[in-house]
Amino acid sequence: MANHPVNTLCPALAELVSALQSVIPELRGNGIGTIRQDGSRHTAGLAADIMLDSTDDYEKMIADDIIAALIDMQGQIRWHDILYTDWLPGNRPFHYHIPGGGGGYGGHRLMKNPNHNTALGQAHENHIHVDWVDFSLRIPGDTVFVYDWPSDARSTGFSQGLMSRLMLSSRL
Repeated sequence: MANHPVNTLCPALAELVSALQSVIPELRGNGIGTIRQDGSRHTAGLAADIMLDSTDDYEKMIADDIIAALIDMQGQIRWHDILYTDWLPGNRPFHYHIPGGGGGYGGHRLMKNPNHNTALGQAHENHIHVDWVDFSLRIPGDTVFVYDWPSDARSTGFSQGLMSRLMLSSRL
């Protein structure tokens, strides 16, 4: 049995979604995907897809501001990983992930690390993925809860700081 209710966002993710939607009109409605029934970290309520397309200059500016704020505030928000895409000269994608801390993600903490999984990288060209997954908390054989929630997933109290940070951005 998992340490959380089914079809429920972890507290940190719920607060992140609420804060982002309150200050970024483009993310209201279906702008952020969370729970889905695919046996993934989304099923566990530990991940969000922030629907901002990296190929659209306007959406990419918003996405870059969000990612910068998440990096700056990682100590309060305590997310574990971010996936997204930058574009290099010649229209070449640079698929990356940014480990935040915890969860067992490899790479340099709070820095863009290459994501060499082409399919996974391409899947994150049209949205930012952010999660609080700890791979050691995978529930073997479970397709309903999938992962137990790590203590970081219960982080709250950061929304005002995040909203202020994003509202002060020159791009939003």
